[in-house]
Amino acid sequence: MTTALDQTCASPAPQALRREIYAKPAVSRADLSQLLRLGGADLGGADSAKEYARLSADVAADLLVNQADPPKYVAQTDADWLIGEIAASKVGYNAEIPILLEVIRLAVSVPASLAAFCVSEIDKAIVGGREGHPAGVVVRQDMQALRAAVFAAVDGSSLHVSRASAEGLFHIAHATKDAANDPEFDDFFAKAIGNYLMGIAFRWTPSRTEALETEKWLDDKPADFSRFLGAMFGGTASGDLAAKTLNEIDGERLREKNAADAREMATAVEIDGAETDWLMAHLTRAEELTSAEKALLTFLRQEAPSLPERLAAVA
Repeated sequence: MTTALDQTCASPAPQALRREIYAKPAVSRADLSQLLRLGGADLGGADSAKEYARLSADVAADLLVNQADPPKYVAQTDADWLIGEIAASKVGYNAEIPILLEVIRLAVSVPASLAAFCVSEIDKAIVGGREGHPAGVVVRQDMQALRAAVFAAVDGSSLHVSRASAEGLFHIAHATKDAANDPEFDDFFAKAIGNYLMGIAFRWTPSRTEALETEKWLDDKPADFSRFLGAMFGGTASGDLAAKTLNEIDGERLREKNAADAREMATAVEIDGAETDWLMAHLTRAEELTSAEKALLTFLRQEAPSLPERLAAVA
């Protein structure tokens, strides 16, 4: 039987594709793979193209986030598969970025490689231009995409900018130094690079491995949980004691993580020699600092406890 997904030459309407895909109990890799292969097709004008992009993003989120094990945690194998499928497909930029951002925004945790790939694709569009995106300028839609990708909740950490993302932002800043960039770019650049240099990867979000272990423990726990806790901790355990004990365990873990974060923050805020070498190598690429780099130096003067001598000389 011929399906809407098979009718690539007939430019199937996104509505027909959506009905067919979601008539099943779950979406599959084959669904998303086929949608990506349709990325270069004429789907009936701008409105249909937007609906197609929305459908592709919805399917990707359901497949990689909602149907994941555990839910909301994107597995490395799934991230690698998505990156490979996008690279091999003809999907347009205006469909590719919504797919990546929907997965990143809805997930509790994504592999660092997926966030880095998203930043790289945005970087390529800004610097070299792609369909629907002018070359050599940061536009408003880029700011929304960069915020989500650069500050993605990567596996086992939160709110920390990676080296790969920081490199991408410097590449964008240098390539667009003479452009009329979105007015928010310089401030975003300064705070993102400052985060990379002086911030930490907070431990608020359990890693996927920890989430899987917790899920397995809950699946394997004894049926009479109160009696189990009573034997484990001594005394008679009622339902209230069981709940209290679990809350105490969770509270202790949170206190340990917060204490570890506090210790790390106390040292991370100091810009060390290796970080200074990295930063100076980027700041000295061109004869004149870009406006984004000037904003970064202003930020560091205001927020860093002290600056290394070499950095203070240019700041």
